[in-house]
Amino acid sequence: MRVHRAAVFAFVASTLAASPAAAQEARAVEVTPYVGVGSGGASPVGTAVTFPVTSRLGVETDVAYRRAEGGINALSTNASLVVFLPRIGQSTPYAAAGIGLAQYGAPVFSASGGAPIGTVSRLAMTMNAGGGLSTPMNRKVGSRTDVRWFKSFGTQGSEQFRVAQGISFGAGKR
Repeated sequence: MRVHRAAVFAFVASTLAASPAAAQEARAVEVTPYVGVGSGGASPVGTAVTFPVTSRLGVETDVAYRRAEGGINALSTNASLVVFLPRIGQSTPYAAAGIGLAQYGAPVFSASGGAPIGTVSRLAMTMNAGGGLSTPMNRKVGSRTDVRWFKSFGTQGSEQFRVAQGISFGAGKR
């Protein structure tokens, strides 16, 4: 499990290293805590941080929590490229796609087979695609609706769909 934690840390740290490139842009770093609903296995709560690279492109990191199979506490993290589309009134639509890691519960069977006797935490690589709409409320606060499709790979691979609603907080100059 230490290898997985180190890999997650390295992945998130390398993604966050892209933030200094945004220092001269008009967009600010946005922190968006969210709640969501979706298919089974979709994370209902999390936080996304969007770092602008240009006025039309950003890098987003996301950390989410869900109660997983067998009652384990499962975390997931994603790094996505976000393309900001032309504004519609005050709102800005966007498209996003990325990769990440997600914990899940894998059943453990006894030597004699039969029903599972427990659950062990495992890690899977994931990909996501989707988009949403960001609407400012004032200079520092906005509302964000995000729709994503997630696909995990491996022996226990699955697909999820999530609609999330969050409040974005601008961190830094605009």
